[in-house]
Amino acid sequence: MRRSRAFLILFAIALLLHGALLLWSLAIAFDAIPPTIGVGDTALLVPLCLVFFWTMLALWPSYTPIVATVSGLLVASALLTPGIVVVVGVIMLNAHLVGVGLLAWVRRDDNTSAELSASVTTLIGLCAWIGVMSITASMKFHYAPVYVVALLVPLGVWWRQALSVLSSLRQALLRPAAATRGTKRAWITLLLTLLVLHLFIVAKPEVGYDANAMHLQFARLFAEYHRWRFDVTRYAWAVMPLGADYAFAAAYILGGESTTRLLNLCFGGLSCLIAYQLICRYARREIALLSVCLFASTPLAFLETSTLFVENLWIAFLLGALLLALDYMTRRSATTLAAFAILCAGAMQTKLIGLIWVVPLVLYLGYLVSRRKGAGLHVVNRRALLLILAATLLAAWPYANAWMRTGNPVFPFFNGLFRSPYFDSGSSFNNPLYVVPLRPWSIYELFFSSGRFIEGREGAAGFHWLLLLAVVLLAFLRRRPLAQWLCLALAALFFVAVFPQQAYLRYLLPVLLLITVLGGWALSDLSWTRSARVALLVVGGMLCLLNLQFMFAGSWTNEKLCLSCSLDSQARADYIDTFLPDRAVAAYLNDTLPNARIGFFTLNASGASGYIGYSRAANWHDDEVFRALVTANSAEDVLAIARRYELTHAVFLEPSAEGDNPPIPAIGAFRDRYTSPVWRHGGLLVTAISRRHEAAQISE
Repeated sequence: MRRSRAFLILFAIALLLHGALLLWSLAIAFDAIPPTIGVGDTALLVPLCLVFFWTMLALWPSYTPIVATVSGLLVASALLTPGIVVVVGVIMLNAHLVGVGLLAWVRRDDNTSAELSASVTTLIGLCAWIGVMSITASMKFHYAPVYVVALLVPLGVWWRQALSVLSSLRQALLRPAAATRGTKRAWITLLLTLLVLHLFIVAKPEVGYDANAMHLQFARLFAEYHRWRFDVTRYAWAVMPLGADYAFAAAYILGGESTTRLLNLCFGGLSCLIAYQLICRYARREIALLSVCLFASTPLAFLETSTLFVENLWIAFLLGALLLALDYMTRRSATTLAAFAILCAGAMQTKLIGLIWVVPLVLYLGYLVSRRKGAGLHVVNRRALLLILAATLLAAWPYANAWMRTGNPVFPFFNGLFRSPYFDSGSSFNNPLYVVPLRPWSIYELFFSSGRFIEGREGAAGFHWLLLLAVVLLAFLRRRPLAQWLCLALAALFFVAVFPQQAYLRYLLPVLLLITVLGGWALSDLSWTRSARVALLVVGGMLCLLNLQFMFAGSWTNEKLCLSCSLDSQARADYIDTFLPDRAVAAYLNDTLPNARIGFFTLNASGASGYIGYSRAANWHDDEVFRALVTANSAEDVLAIARRYELTHAVFLEPSAEGDNPPIPAIGAFRDRYTSPVWRHGGLLVTAISRRHEAAQISE
């Protein structure tokens, strides 16, 4: 009794201290809000959704699944068109069937196998398709009809399974369940409201820097040229692990930009679903809903769905691998082991630093296998072993490909070690803005002043983490199951390994998801009384709404929901002009100068941003040109660069738009001396490079 009372006192003190830190960080975040920021769209939409979904769930309390599903599909169809929703749905069904088929093949020789969740089988299918695309990327056959056939053939081969999936889904939706009441209904209402907000974000045009410089640009080029050339002299990222980008490219070929954005949201949904499944292992479903709502409401989560990044799919693979590792701890199955290997391969195909997560899990599962008699020979059957070997090949392929083409398996990273001639070998590629020393309180820095760790503002990570940290740390002062200790160790290891290299919130997202899971498990220790449920709803709901108020903190493009963007083409054009006029310039160039050779000479801008002809850019993605431009001393030096690449046109910032950031003097002088204006838009100037200098040289 005394220990219990002492723990409660300690818990209260810790919550008060962390609550004070939260209030302090809130004060700083509110002070940093620019006066131009408004939350009008969000303030209008959120109350409407809360009232609507609460009413619907109150009217049909026993049909929560169908209310949620139909509502989500209707909103998505209204914002993105039914065709796009169908295409993404078929992509996910296709992946699920492929995953089920692969596991069924292994399961023939496995008497101890257990059924795996649909989220895991879908990820297995996605990994398989990504692997096929990765290996065949350089072959010129990636045409739309090929992808339509690849999409439909599994549905024909496994048509019985497809019908079974649809029938099971129909029965699950239509079968009356226990009525959803009270606080659980409130959390489902909030979760559906968050889904609608994410759908509005997805329905906007793509204006993200990374997407238009890399992720969406890759999809555009892949669709246009039906292959990928792995040209690191133009795109420094050309041989990086492009797992998520291949998935985006497939979606783009099948349905265009909006399809890729909706697919990215589905990847985020898979991550949240697996986090929910992990939490439900040791906690009530209502706590799992609470935890998912808190994460999904963060500005960081909205950043990940507002533009094409790879983290949603990457984290889904990582969490799926963790889920299977925990499964294997309780039931030693060759099928589970093979599935685990495939999801690890998916993570490695998507992002290099997944290695920090994958290796500890592989080592631990290897230890568990070795404890069995025969050193695992009776655990891994022949079919499972073949699938594990195939997964190993898929995981290694991007790095072997990079090594063969550049001499650096992780190009352009660690080039100071591998010294590839295609990138600066004087130093390893890194962003110095996010090189921060690791300190004992670094995790608090990350949440207290999150604006320092991303291209955003204070509050970018969300505001609930400080309270959740207190709950997690205190919970682990008590006895916990081994699986929970392993997850805590994995989170600590990943944080310690990644933070000093790049203290960047997107790269640390796996840690945040693990803290979400650990927090859910810790909250399960609470006495589940009505008062506790109401208190969690009040505090958690307020934190979610607070996170929504700072949606813009993760990305400045999210300061506007653009409620009319899905219906009004002019609203979409205005939105693009506000946040990335480079896209409008690219559209103009594609229409009027498709065969031109363009130099995008705005320093550190997104470059081509949709232009699919020949181009060079003044950013790190085009390292060769970037280094030449920043060291140019005169207009003639820039002219020599233009002649070297046979450029016919160039895009610059207009002098009136330069403000406090004028271009390198040599670039400005080249613009004024050797180019003539062709078209102006949004502060950008399209010019033709004059040929007078060539005529002068000939006459001489």
